[in-house]
Amino acid sequence: MSSSSESVKVNICGDEYCIKSDIDTSLTKEIAEYVNQKMMEVKKISTIRENSKVAVLSALNIAGELFEYRKKFDINKKEINSIQERSDSLCKKIDQHLSE
Repeated sequence: MSSSSESVKVNICGDEYCIKSDIDTSLTKEIAEYVNQKMMEVKKISTIRENSKVAVLSALNIAGELFEYRKKFDINKKEINSIQERSDSLCKKIDQHLSE
């Protein structure tokens, strides 16, 4: 696992990019492949061929996914907190009954 102190070459939608990042190079490549996949999906289902417009639509799709995951995360976090509160309350009740 290496940090990106060196440039990583990736191919997105037929164009090569040299990316320098603080994250792991394998993760950088994985992210680039994901972006490439999303752009290819947009190209496949639309008539748009201009890479800049495909990139914007892909970015909107990826942002939409991010917002959905954040919403699910927030819901799960609230459920976990609620379960934790109930668990704490039950533990206190058990402790009270055991100390009597």
